[in-house]
Amino acid sequence: MADIPTGLLSLIVGVVMIIHIVCSYVFFLMYLEKIEDQLCDIEMFALNRRYYGESFLGRKMREIFVVLVIIEPRIFKKQEIIPREKLLKLSPGLRLGVKLHFYLMYVIGIAIAVLYFTRLRPG
Repeated sequence: MADIPTGLLSLIVGVVMIIHIVCSYVFFLMYLEKIEDQLCDIEMFALNRRYYGESFLGRKMREIFVVLVIIEPRIFKKQEIIPREKLLKLSPGLRLGVKLHFYLMYVIGIAIAVLYFTRLRPG
């Protein structure tokens, strides 16, 4: 197998990371309100929307909350038990988009760690 230069691998991972950031920004810019409207049965969505508002950081906090609720709803057991039926009201395409955002972020993080520990680690 040909030895791929470390700089090229770093460039590829960096470009993929930037593409992921831009795509997730556009996805949530277009669909965050739709996701929150479809999951309006969950009381915490309305609470988060009122608390964080429409500022840039507020939207990011709401995006993180949406991802956490869809990926692992049991994490909020103390605040509100979120039944699976309420999450299934979200359209499959939007649910897939949120899950794709999370898992691609996870894969990019693993790729960065592998690149660091196999190629870029000093010493």
